[in-house]
Amino acid sequence: MKEFLKKLKLIQYLTFEIDIQRSDFVKKLRNIVDEEEISILSDPFEAFSRSKNEYKGQVGDHKFKIKRRKKFFDMNMNFAVAEGTYQQQDENLLFEIEINGFIKMMIAFYVIVTLFYILFIGAFFTVDVDEDFSVIMLPFIILHGAMMFGMPYYLMRRSASKMRHEIEREFFFIAKRRESLLGFSNSMN
Repeated sequence: MKEFLKKLKLIQYLTFEIDIQRSDFVKKLRNIVDEEEISILSDPFEAFSRSKNEYKGQVGDHKFKIKRRKKFFDMNMNFAVAEGTYQQQDENLLFEIEINGFIKMMIAFYVIVTLFYILFIGAFFTVDVDEDFSVIMLPFIILHGAMMFGMPYYLMRRSASKMRHEIEREFFFIAKRRESLLGFSNSMN
């Protein structure tokens, strides 16, 4: 199933390196990530959190799993979870990240919607209706079905792409903030 999700671009991979020490990076990443379990049960109440951090998840010494925190009136639909590892190579920190925008609850949604449309179209052809009415209504039913399948897919794919961009930007910002602080402290001496 993972290969299928990769082809649909619901799972994306990101590999890059930045100039920072692992211990500095882990400390700074822990400052912007609330240590919480990422689960379906915590998501509905996430907007009520008073935390100012943008992300929640777990940050370890060699790996992390984070998700963007939901907020009130945020229309971005943040579904994606980024899970990755980092390892030190000389002066650089190498990242290998998997971003998963697929929500497992969507399997049930797609099964229910598929059954609904099969039953609806089957009933539509078995009931004696005017032929002109069926010729007009069938394209609308197909269009509605395409939207019911396409919109959740589009939102999940957009969430994965957006998370990919945000992770890369945030991690480079962590490294740049370190450089700017070092430059500032050197100019003070």
